Amino acid sequence: MSSLPTSPGASPVEVFALPTGQLTHPDRWLFEDGDDDLLRVRSTYPDYSFLIRHPSGRNILFDLGLRKDLENVPPLIRAQFKYISPVVHKDIVELLSEGSISPSSISTIVLSHVHFDHVGDPTLFPHAEIIAGPGSKAVSGIGYPRDPKSPFLSSVTEHQHYRELNFESDTWAPWGPFHRAFDFFDDGSFYLVDTPGHLPGHMAGVAMTAPDEWVVMGGDCCHHRSLLMQTRPMSVSCGPAGKVGFHLNPDAAKGTIGTIRRVEKDAAGRVLVALAHDSYLRGRMPEFPRKLNGFRGSEWKKGLDEVLRREYSGA
Repeated sequence: MSSLPTSPGASPVEVFALPTGQLTHPDRWLFEDGDDDLLRVRSTYPDYSFLIRHPSGRNILFDLGLRKDLENVPPLIRAQFKYISPVVHKDIVELLSEGSISPSSISTIVLSHVHFDHVGDPTLFPHAEIIAGPGSKAVSGIGYPRDPKSPFLSSVTEHQHYRELNFESDTWAPWGPFHRAFDFFDDGSFYLVDTPGHLPGHMAGVAMTAPDEWVVMGGDCCHHRSLLMQTRPMSVSCGPAGKVGFHLNPDAAKGTIGTIRRVEKDAAGRVLVALAHDSYLRGRMPEFPRKLNGFRGSEWKKGLDEVLRREYSGA
């Protein structure tokens, strides 16, 4: 039985995965037992964003991925490029154009959080509303280039349609295992859920793709399937730019990972957890313009499940 409550009467949304770039991550940044040589042991990971289409005709983006003009990424981040080697073959605008979707048709962009590999270039969507989670503006400050030493982009919070959700003035409610969920369309078809730990304001998106079928867009709640399956220890002493790991609050991140894992484990195949950087999804999960709806019973999902069973048989 899924731990996500059903939404009686709600119509499903359509969900599409967009491969908005790739990065490499040193093993040691991910895992406490990883190799200390940051250049020798690295793996390549995708950077997924998602398109959500509501029956009303509204088009929503969950994250923007990497921007193509990497020279405009903050210098503090560019200094890490020798480790993370970002590559963008097509940015999100180019990917959407292959399905005849223009930037002007996007009504809202939801950001899982405000790191550079998720915010893309928001100026490409001047008419869209940009929604971020509580605390995003405080953690990003004035941003680059106004602050030359900031790792965040000022173009996010200075976007003319920027809106930051608030725990006090917006309606959040417990939903399933999540302590706080925001019903985006107010019809039970798409929720933004508070998933603390990685960065203040981090949210996951949970979309109903069929009756009792859900896609969890996990953003950076964790960066590797082995962390989700809890088969390797999270790094808490080595991370980007001298930080102690990928997560600002490791204890909260571990709690979030446990919740996401429980949702997946209890769902009996009804929930697809799509982490932004899950390499197991690459080459298996359908990508835009193919939709993720109806993944239950699909051949690609059966293949993914079999690979994960083999890899994590003891988890």
